Amino acid sequence: MSQVPTQNPSQSRGLTVIMAERFQMEPARFVEAIKATVIKGNVSDGQLAAFLMVAHEYNLNPLTKEIYAFPSNGGIQPIVSIDGWMKMINSHPEFDGMEFQDHVGDDGNVYAITCRIYRKDRSRPTEATEYMAECKRGTEPWRQWPLRMLRHKAAIQCARYAFSFAGIIDEDEFARMKDITPQKSGAERLKEARAQAEQEGTADREGFDPEHVQSELQKATQEPQGWLEGDDPMPEQQAPAGEPPELDEGAKEMWDEAKAIDDTPAEQHLNERLVDYKAELDLCDTPEEVDNLTPMFADDINAMSKEDKASAKQMRMDAKARIEGAGQ
Repeated sequence: MSQVPTQNPSQSRGLTVIMAERFQMEPARFVEAIKATVIKGNVSDGQLAAFLMVAHEYNLNPLTKEIYAFPSNGGIQPIVSIDGWMKMINSHPEFDGMEFQDHVGDDGNVYAITCRIYRKDRSRPTEATEYMAECKRGTEPWRQWPLRMLRHKAAIQCARYAFSFAGIIDEDEFARMKDITPQKSGAERLKEARAQAEQEGTADREGFDPEHVQSELQKATQEPQGWLEGDDPMPEQQAPAGEPPELDEGAKEMWDEAKAIDDTPAEQHLNERLVDYKAELDLCDTPEEVDNLTPMFADDINAMSKEDKASAKQMRMDAKARIEGAGQ
């Protein structure tokens, strides 16, 4: 995923004032509005500065959601909506027109769309072709408007080639990245926090017991394996009960943070992944596609409750039954 480097907070002052004046707002109110509505999650001054640099570079309006962002790996990932992409294309001084070509198969269905963008300073157009088989997903927009979504994908990719737009992605691309990027568990984040604390010398402070935290980490990181090796779902994993004893204030904060990470947001993520799994299974046309799809969701399914594991297993069986029935 492309990352825009963070900047020194002091370097963002002038840019913040410039952007605020553009929208006739007080700088403090402008920053407050951006953080409340445009950037999803808590951000540092450096991350905010990096986001505003991209918005300013491409002359996009964050308050109308032409561009927004998510914090990502210590940086910031700007995301441009289709309205933002069209604004960048149409406002480019060398833009000289755009056209689309649908590619129709023998079955009468569109299997690919080509976009061509013409520039005033070039004798030949730039073109990009996007294929339905590669792009289509089981999400609601793709189910309702597959051709519109494919046309958007072709236009965005062609614009990248024609105008060298960098450091930004579209909404659909970000969702794909999120699906394939392994999500760290609360225990993993706790382990990283403990390692960082030890590097900073906090392990030597009075009352801090690294060995005890390590033992708690070993309990927390035990995960069930082998969901794909058998037909029956694995027994539901039991999380460490209660609060770990004999932790000083600093270690307790780390434990509480890890528990908070694994609360409702994690459950919501797993629920969403179960829905995504069902949607992707509905798009499978062969048993082999079902078998190839399942490992992509294995980690999430292993972390689900016993009931959801059973539901995932039933979804897989239903998908194969549907395919076998269609072939008869």
